[in-house]
Amino acid sequence: MPHNIDGAAHRAETRLLKDIFSQIAEGVIVADLDGRFLLFNAAAEKMLGLGAQDVTPDRWTEAYGCYLPDTVTPYPPANLPLARALRGEEITDDVIYIKNPRKPLGIWISLSGKPLVDENGSIWGGFVIIRDISRQTEAERKTYSVSQKLAAVIDNETTAILVENEYREIQSINQAFCDLFEIPVEPHELVGADCSQSAEQSKYLFRDPDGFVERIESLLASRTMITNEKLYLTDGRIFERDYIPLIEQNDYAGHVWQYRDITAREKALQRIGTIERLSSALAQTADSVVITDRHGEVEYVNDAFEKTTGFSRDDVIGRTPRILKSGKHDEEFYRRLWGTIVAGHPFRGTIINRKKTGEFYTAEQTITPIKDHSGEITHYVSVLRDITELLQKKEQEIEMRVAREVQQSFYKARTDVPGFDIAGATIPCTEMGGDYYDFIPMPDDTVCIAIGDVAGHGISSALIMAEMRAAVRSFTSVSRDAGEIMTSINRALQPDLCNGRFSTLILIMLNFREGTMTYANAGHEFGYLLSDTGRIDYLLASTGTPLGVFADNVYISSKPVSLRKGQMILLMTDGITESWNSDGGQPEIGRAISYVVSHRGESALGISEGLCESSKLLADDNVMPDDITAVVLKVL
Repeated sequence: MPHNIDGAAHRAETRLLKDIFSQIAEGVIVADLDGRFLLFNAAAEKMLGLGAQDVTPDRWTEAYGCYLPDTVTPYPPANLPLARALRGEEITDDVIYIKNPRKPLGIWISLSGKPLVDENGSIWGGFVIIRDISRQTEAERKTYSVSQKLAAVIDNETTAILVENEYREIQSINQAFCDLFEIPVEPHELVGADCSQSAEQSKYLFRDPDGFVERIESLLASRTMITNEKLYLTDGRIFERDYIPLIEQNDYAGHVWQYRDITAREKALQRIGTIERLSSALAQTADSVVITDRHGEVEYVNDAFEKTTGFSRDDVIGRTPRILKSGKHDEEFYRRLWGTIVAGHPFRGTIINRKKTGEFYTAEQTITPIKDHSGEITHYVSVLRDITELLQKKEQEIEMRVAREVQQSFYKARTDVPGFDIAGATIPCTEMGGDYYDFIPMPDDTVCIAIGDVAGHGISSALIMAEMRAAVRSFTSVSRDAGEIMTSINRALQPDLCNGRFSTLILIMLNFREGTMTYANAGHEFGYLLSDTGRIDYLLASTGTPLGVFADNVYISSKPVSLRKGQMILLMTDGITESWNSDGGQPEIGRAISYVVSHRGESALGISEGLCESSKLLADDNVMPDDITAVVLKVL
């Protein structure tokens, strides 16, 4: 705990944290250096089965039942993420198995943690964030499931793959494809070859040569994905084919062909004589399996079905799969389904089902008719895979991409100002960035140039950045004084810049008719006014603390600075100086300035973009530690 926080203030802070974190889904635990729990939210208690216990850190493993991923070895107390955080370490996604009397079946959790430091940099405690990862962990442990083992035995196949671009030129092809179609060359020799006549050349391998060609032309024209399409060859083999169109940003970019020799699988299926043999092979598969008789009455479900749906065997045996009906599909959907399987064809599709709790889930479903030796259908085997989480993840990815596009729309590459060339560029280190720059036209021949940096990066920093942008644009509409505007922005942002968060910002008020500028700098990286030879004519040094540190801070504008032809102003965020690592030569900022001066003949946009790209390339392993932003102003 920070030394300058008394007990009453600490208790008030703890109560506030508890109020905040009691509403979130992740578990949150905060402890002081003695291992006393200061915060132990409801989500953490629910996951662990126990709340805050009055035990020392060396007994945390025993109290909560913490085990290594082998599920039997007790987790060393000193290595627990919270204990490590109290020693000053940062921990990311550490996996622990929890099993105790309150959690007899055991759960898997992932913990990330950090130390808590006061304003002097001294550690006063630590915290961990806990997520329940039991479902995905169990899924990973069962990746090589019985269904996959059965597929390996029955299919006895190697997938042949051919990737073509939109012009039907080969982009990639594997040896399996060459072997399957008896192509007597190495795969790499075929890359770039034209496949437009390949169907004609291969059609005589198939029982219906013209139909083979027509089907390929139809698929290429429709650009509709198909999977598991059977093809019958003249030599008795049976192939299964997938056609997958490749769409990039709504544009057709080519397609993938996949062929599998399923001859052995088809023959093996014919030898499956009893439902018992099939059910024993599928009993432990991660996918839900339902076997019905020819009338649709359930004879068998596996463990995965019970776990996914909540219905037990006793609930469903002797009943039809209508027990899963969600009401989300019309009667025509079910008529098509039954029409397909009664005709002896497999049904494949996506279906919304209902669990015993009433909760809906989305599944990929395959229903396969099982025939006896005379060709009569005796049973139906339905395999369902719950893809609800996958769909949600894809939706989140789409939302994140849209959010990034919205944020990128904030950035204006350049602005037209008489007598000046002004431009900026930015490269976020993650999907969403915390850097900000802006050019805001104002009355009285003035333009406001802003560049800022929210501490950290990611979604939370991006949200603060958007709020800061709105504040800058709002307050520049009512004032022309950089210090006064900065003071107002600080007051507006301070309530949201809590728990050690802060933001830096430079505001330059450029009077382009008079050729002068004033500025205010809230703890941001220095700006540099450079001569045409690269000499530093003026430093735009800090004029106050970063935003969010003190709510009542008052910022003062600089005196007017005259600008002359040939000078340049360079503004940056610290992501650039962090990337230009010192190698015993020039210091980081000197190297960045040297880059700008050596490219002074280029436009402001070319210099700012080039500086950002060069900074990115200089980062260790090309992984940027922070967002990178540069703004360049040239006096013409």
